Amino acid sequence: MPVLPFRAGLLRTAFLAFLLPPSAFPLRAFAQRPPEQPDASRILHRMHTLNTLGSVLYIAAHPDDENTRLISWLANGKHFRTGYLSLTRGEGGQNLIGPELGDALGIIRTEELLEARRIDGGEQFFTRAVDFGFSKNAAESFEKWGRSEILGDVVRVIRTFRPDILITRFPPDRGAGHGHHEASAILAREAFDLAGDPNAFPEQLQQGLEVWKPKRLLFNGSTWWRKDLNELVQTDPDWYTVDVGGYDPLLGLSYTEIAGRSRSMHKSQGFGAEQRRGEMLEYLHFEKGDKPRSRDLFEGIDATWGRILGGAPITAMVDRMTAAYDVHAPERSAAALVAIRAAIDELPASVWTKRMRMLADDLLVEATGTVVEAMATTPQVVTGDSLDVAVSVLTRSQTPVSVTVAMDRTYVPHASSKGYNTVLHLAAPDRPDMPYWLSSPHGNRYAIADVADIGKPVTPEQLQVDVTLDLDGALVQRRVPVLYRWVDRVKGELLRSCAVVPPVSLYASPSVVMVRDTATTVHLGIEAFTDLKRTELVCELVAGWDIAPARQQLGPLARDERRGAEFRMAPDGAARKRADPVLRVASPHMGPGNLTRRVIQYDHIMPQTWYTPADLHVVPLSVQVDAKRVGYIKGAGDEVPTALKQLGLVVDMLDPNNALTTADLARYDAIVTGIRAYNTVKALKYMNDTLLAYVANGGTLVVQYNTNGDDLVMDPAHIGPYPFKLTRDRVTVEEATPTFLAADHPLLNTPNKITAKDFEGWVQERGLYFCGDLDPHYTPLIAWNDPGEQPLNGALIACDHGKGRFVYTGISFFRQLPAGVPGAYRLFANLISRREAQRP
Repeated sequence: MPVLPFRAGLLRTAFLAFLLPPSAFPLRAFAQRPPEQPDASRILHRMHTLNTLGSVLYIAAHPDDENTRLISWLANGKHFRTGYLSLTRGEGGQNLIGPELGDALGIIRTEELLEARRIDGGEQFFTRAVDFGFSKNAAESFEKWGRSEILGDVVRVIRTFRPDILITRFPPDRGAGHGHHEASAILAREAFDLAGDPNAFPEQLQQGLEVWKPKRLLFNGSTWWRKDLNELVQTDPDWYTVDVGGYDPLLGLSYTEIAGRSRSMHKSQGFGAEQRRGEMLEYLHFEKGDKPRSRDLFEGIDATWGRILGGAPITAMVDRMTAAYDVHAPERSAAALVAIRAAIDELPASVWTKRMRMLADDLLVEATGTVVEAMATTPQVVTGDSLDVAVSVLTRSQTPVSVTVAMDRTYVPHASSKGYNTVLHLAAPDRPDMPYWLSSPHGNRYAIADVADIGKPVTPEQLQVDVTLDLDGALVQRRVPVLYRWVDRVKGELLRSCAVVPPVSLYASPSVVMVRDTATTVHLGIEAFTDLKRTELVCELVAGWDIAPARQQLGPLARDERRGAEFRMAPDGAARKRADPVLRVASPHMGPGNLTRRVIQYDHIMPQTWYTPADLHVVPLSVQVDAKRVGYIKGAGDEVPTALKQLGLVVDMLDPNNALTTADLARYDAIVTGIRAYNTVKALKYMNDTLLAYVANGGTLVVQYNTNGDDLVMDPAHIGPYPFKLTRDRVTVEEATPTFLAADHPLLNTPNKITAKDFEGWVQERGLYFCGDLDPHYTPLIAWNDPGEQPLNGALIACDHGKGRFVYTGISFFRQLPAGVPGAYRLFANLISRREAQRP
């Protein structure tokens, strides 16, 4: 069997040239998860969309900023093409479902947004801006991102999407709260004017885009921010309201129910939402552009086929089709859809003719019950290898169909119950699958090689198969991803993309090694994804360090085999400095051997794989530790327990549901609660008295930050032995100078003397959700402030209670410890020290 390129259609371009009309559009590609087959009522609902040529683009800063109520109503109630442009992918936030942070969290939140849009009917876009954490003003955001570059991205998305209306979620001032929020509104206002200016970002016009001027810009206000908004709307003519709570019988849902399901996809942020019913008002303020002369926000926008020269007759064609629609036999609409497609092809090319032609193609496939699949027998294929892909086409109606796959044209009469099936032997590409925005190293703005990708949420999977369907004389092209299907005994049928992987993955455990002594042993894991006859592990030499052995012969590795290795690193002189050796596995197999494969897997999103360089960070650490055993209560998910083990501690994970007693806890020198533990662990409400009794008996309790929200399991005034409040105070500048408020306090001196040097090299922030309104029993230890603000003293507080000590900290140890910040290790070692060891 011949081996085809990884996109099977590439060999058949000349063959298909005489089959496809000159107006054929680019092949359709899925964006991670293949679409579900809609039922008859939803097909009719989508048919109505064929007669609406209006569009709205919603603009904000992060995943979760979008108003899913408004998006659901626009996309499903108004049938407008609706998009959400998020400046960032949410990389700088916290994760309530697992330990992933940074780039990995950005992948999760990208997928959550895509799942949300699948539910509410919107489309998703991004700029190249990276969420670097909480920002207190837009100026800081622009300084880190590059104002012109991100403005250009917003202009690019507007010129590509061509919306009639822009809607911002936030005001363009400090009332937005977050600097990224403020920046999103400022950029939207500027882009509203510049997108239609040929002198603005002219390179985009040279790349094939055209200028576009939206008709009006609106701001989506909320009574959450302004309680009197409902009254203000009655008197201010620039405020408008729309009721988004309508019910659609074809969907069996109200738009607010759809919105609740959509928003609940933001699981990494804990944003499960109610599916509300009944009237729900949204408030929109006219900002600039063409102001409506009536109370209709869409006044003056021609959202019909009349906006396209010669398009008006299509309106009647769609109306006749929907009026004659047979819910028991959707395939009877096939002839009408074929006629509509032909009429669209006669019109001048535009963004609307392209979109409506693709929609008509989708409807023709859906109405005829046609399913096209490309399934691999393995969940992954190694770069340079090949795999068999079973391509199947099944039409579950009386509509005649013929199929073209690669160079094989086969006519399939409907009488054949088996449909069309063939097997392609595909060659895998020479690079692994990777989120396109992470293909190059980045700082606060992603480096994207192909400008055509800017704005996209994801790019199509590498493994794709092109299929052309002849449905009743109409040629419909499908580009389907190669998937892998399996059955879980509990969850049932599951799907994932067939991933292109390197021949081997190499990872250090942990990837950041803190060296307390003169030498350390580094432990590695090697996982082979194909049979390797000969392999060698290489650790590149680093000046100032002795590495032994730097090269190790591993011999052959079998597919799916996992093997451990280790080597020793020691500084070759008195000076000890950080080392970042690069690791690789050399073998005759084609493909990279210097990557670490990382997997993200949660039930609500498709499984994701991505890669980082197989490097290692070895950080010398001068630290004293007098604790030996620590109990850790997991919170929202962090890697602090792993870091504590590098201090030589025994770390036991404690489950508050197990009704632990003070006698059970007495064995621990300290107990630490993870971030947001009092938000996520309900049993802590009942265990808290036991924890305080443990402190009174001589233990040390360190509580990491929590948020004062509805999910807090108890009054924060009772978390510690004396009351305090939780605030939203934070210090976002990671270089902020510390002020030691109690320089003689044992926690700043024993067993490690903490100085300003210990706060060098921190990442993203100093801390968040500090304490306030402290009872006099508490001693605040450190004060910080962001530029132009008053110092905050609630980042680290402590008090004696009985024989022990209680500590509460908003310092972002959950970021600093995994990043290998030496000073964070030294300070945390003090926090968990035994109380008696620190007594004068």
